[in-house]
Amino acid sequence: MKTALVFPPQWYPSQPYLALPTLKAYLETKGHEVDQFDFNVESYDLFLSRIYLERCVEKIISRLSKPVKSPEDLEVEPTHRQIVEDTRYLETIFSEINDAKEVLRDEERFFQFDEYKKAYTTLKVAMQLISYAHYPSKLDLDSFFMKGNPEENLQGILSATQDAIKNPFLELYENDLLKNADWNQYGLVGISIIHAGQVIPGLTLARVLRTRYPHLHIVIGGSVFARHQDILEDKKILFDEMFHSIVLFEGEHPLDQLLNQLKDGKPLDTVPNLIYLKNGKVTRNSSAKALSYDQLASPNFDDLPLNKYLMPYPVLPYMASRGCYWGKCTFCTHSFIYDSHYRKENEERVAEELDYLGKKYKTKYFTFSDEAISPSAFDRMSKAILSQGVEMRALGMLKFESDSVETVELFENMYKAGFLMLFFGLESANDRILSIIEKGCDQATEKRVLENSSLAGIWNHLYLFFGFPTEEKHEAQETIDFTVQHSELGDGTIHSVGQSIFSLEKDSAIYHNPAKFQINRILRDPERDMAIIFDYEIKKGMSKDEVLDVYESFEKIIESNFPSRSIWNYLSREHFLLYLDHYGREEILNMTRPLVQHT
Repeated sequence: MKTALVFPPQWYPSQPYLALPTLKAYLETKGHEVDQFDFNVESYDLFLSRIYLERCVEKIISRLSKPVKSPEDLEVEPTHRQIVEDTRYLETIFSEINDAKEVLRDEERFFQFDEYKKAYTTLKVAMQLISYAHYPSKLDLDSFFMKGNPEENLQGILSATQDAIKNPFLELYENDLLKNADWNQYGLVGISIIHAGQVIPGLTLARVLRTRYPHLHIVIGGSVFARHQDILEDKKILFDEMFHSIVLFEGEHPLDQLLNQLKDGKPLDTVPNLIYLKNGKVTRNSSAKALSYDQLASPNFDDLPLNKYLMPYPVLPYMASRGCYWGKCTFCTHSFIYDSHYRKENEERVAEELDYLGKKYKTKYFTFSDEAISPSAFDRMSKAILSQGVEMRALGMLKFESDSVETVELFENMYKAGFLMLFFGLESANDRILSIIEKGCDQATEKRVLENSSLAGIWNHLYLFFGFPTEEKHEAQETIDFTVQHSELGDGTIHSVGQSIFSLEKDSAIYHNPAKFQINRILRDPERDMAIIFDYEIKKGMSKDEVLDVYESFEKIIESNFPSRSIWNYLSREHFLLYLDHYGREEILNMTRPLVQHT
């Protein structure tokens, strides 16, 4: 019985997602025959083509010609009519779309930023045209949204997965993607759904497969349904119409056991971490301890169309650990998603695997997908990479530590080993907010670490958010002032910033103990019975409008204090890694740095 693992749309088209290559490698060590399909990148390759865009124009014309139009059609009829009547504009998109993809795949043209920017803009316009055809749904180069967020309620899911007008993936699977394989040769199909934007595309695929190939056992994995595990008892219809089972948390051991039981025709009640129908009822089996790291396998990227990703070279994801070694941040859900203790790989073996993967897939570029790597682990890893002579260029996530381990020497070794870019979860630069987030650091630590990292030549990228419960405006301003002080036009230790507004996520510490954070109540809307993010009422701190004002004003501050944003705002993190390696940090900064009068 062969197994097919599928990663559905909609995600970034610049590299594979790590879940499938990791599962494939492990299952093959257990004697299973496994194929993997990245329907995400395959869908982009189809979307971004003349044939598909012409189909979209036909859909728009068809919607315009209906004698009785829906409210959505009436809403955008003037815009749609203007688009289809501008034949020169459409021909420009049609004629340039394939070349735009090739610019991002071509080693020489990719690094000519003006040409890159033109190609990127063409791709964005094409995705907008696709969105018009399926209005009010919206597709972009990293996301998919349907009006009303149907993934947040059962009835929305049931409706959206059968809506051929607003859901582009229904037709895409039936007419295009499913033709890539003979599904009669498989006995199990695993579909990984790792964020909300994949729920409708992923479950649409499950529904189509369930209908067309009733012999298949369809199993869902990924973090989204792990977080829904407590609300599935009255969602039996999902098991009846879309999938047969759900694997919770890490999938290696449960999938192996599920396959063994299915092959032998035995009951599924011994498969750990499995939710399925037993005697007509939604049933959850007992849990099993996650495998130790030495029992896992190095990822296998075979079968994946590495030439179709929008990159001039493969950039491979890699993990040197599972879970988070800190695991205390009160807004975070990663510890729940893994449901296991923190485990890491031996750093010598990490270096060996990077060398092996780089040579096998002809690349030196990697993105570390770890939740966070400790400074000491980074130190050992860098030394192992250097001692073994591994050629590597990578980005990774580092947590600010309160002790003195994050020295200039540490970052110099990391930079020499090939870590060109680090992502830091700053979240805030106010010590009170940091303490209730339980970041385990303070502003002085953040300042010291960023200075040391920057001195070593590393590009520092910060994540931060506004509106954590009880945050006051002057505390948010302290974060803004800190960022400006250390910005590109300040002392230059922060090189780029990504901001967001705090959201209360299911299964975070703050969700389970709202009173501790001055939250009056969490608002549970019965119309959003499968929501992961919740609204809430707060006792103190900034109002929602005040938070939005801070966010919008800071957006302008970022623009004015980080001139290089005119470059990195276009680039995905994987693309930016390649630019860093090609040009170097200072040259990228110099591309847009204003002339300074020296007196």
